[in-house]
Amino acid sequence: MATSELTIPVPVAVDAALTRPIASLRSLLGVEASTEPDAVHRARAATRRLRSNLRALGDVLDPPDSLRGDLSWVAESLGAVRDADVLAERLHADAATAPEPVVAGTRALLGAIDELRTAENDRLRRNVASVRYGNLIHELDVLAKEASAGIGTVEAATVMRPRWRALRDTVDASMRDPSDASLHEVRIETKRARYAAEIFLPAGDERCRRFARRATVMQDLLGAQHDAVRACEWLLAAELGDAWAARAAGWYAAAAAAERDALRDAWRPRWRALDRGKARFW
Repeated sequence: MATSELTIPVPVAVDAALTRPIASLRSLLGVEASTEPDAVHRARAATRRLRSNLRALGDVLDPPDSLRGDLSWVAESLGAVRDADVLAERLHADAATAPEPVVAGTRALLGAIDELRTAENDRLRRNVASVRYGNLIHELDVLAKEASAGIGTVEAATVMRPRWRALRDTVDASMRDPSDASLHEVRIETKRARYAAEIFLPAGDERCRRFARRATVMQDLLGAQHDAVRACEWLLAAELGDAWAARAAGWYAAAAAAERDALRDAWRPRWRALDRGKARFW
């Protein structure tokens, strides 16, 4: 089979694009589910995947105009909670090598992050309990049901070429001296290309799996760099009344900045692997 001929039936594409992400969002409807970091992480990833896949399968899916806005709305709530979780995880890990004066302020610093997480989680739970969230789940279910009844096939080339062009152009613009913001854009486009590729995994094509694996590795490296950027920004901007906590924040911010800079070019070899002609399956 030539690479340009990879296709899958419309119902298979719709199932791969929508079913699991919708289930992750529905899982938040449990009374305690939205307080669990793993559930929040899955749901946040689900909103990103859904928004990307709605765009990738634009020729197959016909969502109401409000759907993308509702996904952005819940993604913002999920992101605020998840960011607090990631920051707390970073501090717990870095505390193992921190000097004693920093350790002394870590508890107060973690307390401030926990207060932030609690406030954002309360907002998330209110949003999940709202009529708007229930309507979002309903609209997604209807969309998936209607689209899965479609006939015909989805061509990998039709879906992947726009995603690949957007990724390549973003990389080209970031090659010489990438800023943190431009690397974040590269990460976003890498993720979109990966999500689009994963729609075709049910076809069992090894080239597709290879592309998705390489994109995932590149995305993860860029994600780690972005997490370090966000941690450094939060720690430097945090208003902390406790002097020990403020001192600890400065030390952790310096550690995050060092990681941020060390990872600035780590994605380049992964991009070269992804950019090889043999890595593309369409």
